[in-house]
Amino acid sequence: MELFNSIKQFLVGLDENNIHFKKHFYDKIRERPISEGLVKSSIKKTEKLLAVEKQRSRIPGQEKYKFWIKLSNRYSLVVVAAISKKDLYIITAWNTDRKWQKELQK
Repeated sequence: MELFNSIKQFLVGLDENNIHFKKHFYDKIRERPISEGLVKSSIKKTEKLLAVEKQRSRIPGQEKYKFWIKLSNRYSLVVVAAISKKDLYIITAWNTDRKWQKELQK
């Protein structure tokens, strides 16, 4: 819960100019129904943040996370991002069907 709250605080204070998108994100959005605008606006709606998972980062001084953000009753946005100082680097993102997600959790 502490990790979740600290990430939420970081996102609340995040300036939109400090959100950067990696090349991998642009390579993948061609095949996914998401956009840079959707990711930016979803990240700033911290009340929609469902979960945060810390991931292993290969770059020193950078922390990597996976965020789940509620888009609607049916869909969630999953964002893999890295935090370095006051910048957020979006590595990749995709949307999931929540019904399908619940089936996996059973």
